[in-house]
Amino acid sequence: METPNNDDKFQGFGDDPNLTHLRVGTEPQIIEILTDPYVIYRSNRYAPVVKVKDVSSDKEYILYISSTSLAQELEDIRTLDGDGSLVGITIAVNKDSDDRFAKYEVSVE
Repeated sequence: METPNNDDKFQGFGDDPNLTHLRVGTEPQIIEILTDPYVIYRSNRYAPVVKVKDVSSDKEYILYISSTSLAQELEDIRTLDGDGSLVGITIAVNKDSDDRFAKYEVSVE
């Protein structure tokens, strides 16, 4: 008998409380996207995220993707790839200034 939710398509999903969120600054960070977007429940609200891995440290994080500038960039990458998935894509991500509400800049590596 198969265990529910023990399917490959669910690997990496879920809210792992041990994962912290990636803090994006003005310097580009090279990250690999490990999951397609999904939602987690934190701080009394649902938030869209992707699980990512910092390429330089090999450490895993969640990346909040509710920012319009980040979501638009990721959607362009997702639809350009052809298979409709972000999994396995390596990107450089940073903000264009130190302002809390600064726009994200994303490029495929």
